[in-house]
Amino acid sequence: MCNMAAYAGNRAAAPILFRMLQSQEALGGGHYNGIATIHEGRIHLIKVVGSTSELLRRYPEVLQLPGTVGIAHSRTPGIDSDAWAQPFFSHDEKVIYCANGAAGRFKGKTDYNTPYMQDKAEGFAYRTAIAEPADSYPVMKDGACVHSSEVVANTIRRVMGENGPLRKALGAAVSVLKSELAALALAVNEPDTVSALRINQPLMWGRDPDGFYLATSAFALENERLQWINPVPACSVMTMGRKKIEFEALSTYLPLMAPCDPVTEIRRTLEAMLDTGEDFCVNDFCVAAAKCWPPEVLAPANMTVYEFLREKVHCGAIESFVVDTKGSGAGLTAPQRRFRKVRA
Repeated sequence: MCNMAAYAGNRAAAPILFRMLQSQEALGGGHYNGIATIHEGRIHLIKVVGSTSELLRRYPEVLQLPGTVGIAHSRTPGIDSDAWAQPFFSHDEKVIYCANGAAGRFKGKTDYNTPYMQDKAEGFAYRTAIAEPADSYPVMKDGACVHSSEVVANTIRRVMGENGPLRKALGAAVSVLKSELAALALAVNEPDTVSALRINQPLMWGRDPDGFYLATSAFALENERLQWINPVPACSVMTMGRKKIEFEALSTYLPLMAPCDPVTEIRRTLEAMLDTGEDFCVNDFCVAAAKCWPPEVLAPANMTVYEFLREKVHCGAIESFVVDTKGSGAGLTAPQRRFRKVRA
């Protein structure tokens, strides 16, 4: 379960993005972290294998990345390579993209090879290309394994052409390269906005007088003391600027959504887990919650879990604590937040 953040406003974006990453990385990310901002016709990016603490240790200048618009990402375990941290540039660095999610029901059904081979034929190098298979990432006809999100970044760039708009290109790319996800993107020719989409993975938006915010978890938005906190609609694409936020439906995925979420069953399932007195990480809850939906639909289980936990924390019914787990780089650790019922 990765975590993302975005900001478009009147203040420096990098410190805000860093805080939002830091406040939610232990919910499922923490193994890699990256921040990208846009300023004066260029996208600025710093990313590493490691937690936000490692990001700041290696690159203290990350907090000074220029610009008031940006995106950020903290991801789950993987190979020991900074190149595999998100966000990912397109080949010409005019688009940058990150995502939270997995192939899910589309595993083995999405054709990443065709756009990849087209990119290769046009001379585009892939920064994530490695010679051996990695987890569930696609292996191409030339034998290279690449991160699927880098393929998406290049596809967005191809669809976008010279003028965009980015929101349309983002929706078109993800309608072809299907996955169960939420995603963020920036483009050099749209320097004042963030584009985003949500299929079924969590994404929340918020506002204060200085701008708009996005985050995987509302825990991150609460820490920014925002006036509004709301869910991004499922199966939608959006554009977020300093003064307004716009949504439109992404119809490709709508037929796969359930007409009604099984909220009562989910709450009963999660309460039963907590009643055991054991402690659990977010992923434990998400796996249990996903089973409450029929198998033929896309389950927005992770957002449901985040909001359940947020409610329980606020009312004092559960407590949380952070433990160190083995990181994805040599000698590194990754934080993991665990939850348990408050003992009487």
